[in-house]
Amino acid sequence: MSEVILLYPKTGFDLKSVSVELPLSTIHAASLLYESGYKIKIIDQRMDQEWKKTLAKELKSEPLFVGISSMTGTQIHFGIEAAQTVREHSNARIVWGGVHPTILPTETLKDEHVDIVIRGDGERTALELAEALETGKPLSTVKGLSFKEENRIFTNPERPSEDINNFPRIPYELVDVKENLKNNGGLFSAIYSRGCPFRCSFCCNPLLSKRVWRTLKSDRIIEDLDEAYDKYKFKKLKFNDENFFVRPDRVDEISKFIGDKFEWECQARIDSVERFDFEILRKRGLYQIQPGIESGNDRVLELIHKDLRVQKIIDYNKKLSKTNIIATYNFMMGFPTETLPELYDSINLSLRLIHDNKHAEISAFYIYVPYPGCELYDLSIKEGFIPPKKLKDWTKFSRQQLYTPWIQDKKDILLNIALTSKFIDGRRINRLFEKTPLPKIIPEQLSKTFQKRWIKKDFKNHMDIKAINYIISKYVKVF
Repeated sequence: MSEVILLYPKTGFDLKSVSVELPLSTIHAASLLYESGYKIKIIDQRMDQEWKKTLAKELKSEPLFVGISSMTGTQIHFGIEAAQTVREHSNARIVWGGVHPTILPTETLKDEHVDIVIRGDGERTALELAEALETGKPLSTVKGLSFKEENRIFTNPERPSEDINNFPRIPYELVDVKENLKNNGGLFSAIYSRGCPFRCSFCCNPLLSKRVWRTLKSDRIIEDLDEAYDKYKFKKLKFNDENFFVRPDRVDEISKFIGDKFEWECQARIDSVERFDFEILRKRGLYQIQPGIESGNDRVLELIHKDLRVQKIIDYNKKLSKTNIIATYNFMMGFPTETLPELYDSINLSLRLIHDNKHAEISAFYIYVPYPGCELYDLSIKEGFIPPKKLKDWTKFSRQQLYTPWIQDKKDILLNIALTSKFIDGRRINRLFEKTPLPKIIPEQLSKTFQKRWIKKDFKNHMDIKAINYIISKYVKVF
């Protein structure tokens, strides 16, 4: 059977012992191809330092196509770098998939490093594409596909959203799971649902999923977890579902199965504490949730359709403080029309959360990126944002971008907040870097210093900030 190469690009912040998890999007995309007998080679740039040599070697087998998965931002840079390597060694078709190509397929196809775009779910479309390339069937017959032929771009009809229970088991064996577990402290990651029923205006999910949430049935999830746990003996599990707590019966069945086998974490809205008994879930292994708070200002929360109020967030955090569950909060800043006082409301709320809850952490303060397809994107255009016209120009729009016009008068403040937020709680850095020689006294002291500055709203470029920026520049590659 013919071969298909699937490549997962670097994300920029790729420290094996901290942030590198399984390339789930690529593994899922391979499932139908693999079940149908195609030879699959997954290349993970984050794990393989010699990925160019690996790719060049695999290209000798004349694969049907090379698939590249990409989000908006830094992954585009490394995806293009991979495509350049393909061009140097092969005539294989270069196929892009993922969120960014799905939202902007025509613009993506205008790039010389792209031949075909898979829009939306990749499993069925990738299989039909492989079959078409193998048999000479016209690409125009494959739904969910956009492609170039003779300098013309063609967009096939949408592929209807499919019940993901139709897809086969998840082929984790296509990557080196044990090596991944060894690098990240025994953390296994999985995703069992797609989409999100909520309406956040900064998120592309309402466009992509139409606010429809699709999940594997509980018995399929339990079967997959049971098999993976038996094979890999992982210590912790991370559910990468956009929102794990959508349906109570599903959570109950899965958590009952987990019991005391291993600990687990997930993404969740903070208001989930109203609908679930987190004390029971803690007994069933839940040790961490990761809610997106986004803002500490009610006007901004309304602007982004978060459907939360600041006082409710404070109340939910206090309730969580009694459960011994780590709450790792994400914030966003730099929204169009957000004022500096409104941003400082977010600073004040983050300090309040870690003060009220000894188990609370701040993951980061990210800078808003106007992703095409999001409701807030239209407001961004009105506020002066000029979107890139080329694929490669989207590379610079990572979650710490400094290019949107309305932040130019305060971008130094935002950059300072983004950097110091990693240390502000004095807890998370030590937990993430517990397998490294980083002395705990360093982040603890930095936390005390930065908290004092946050209270005073002192976001000057002090010497310690310059030093941290220098160190990070050695390991983090964003553009």
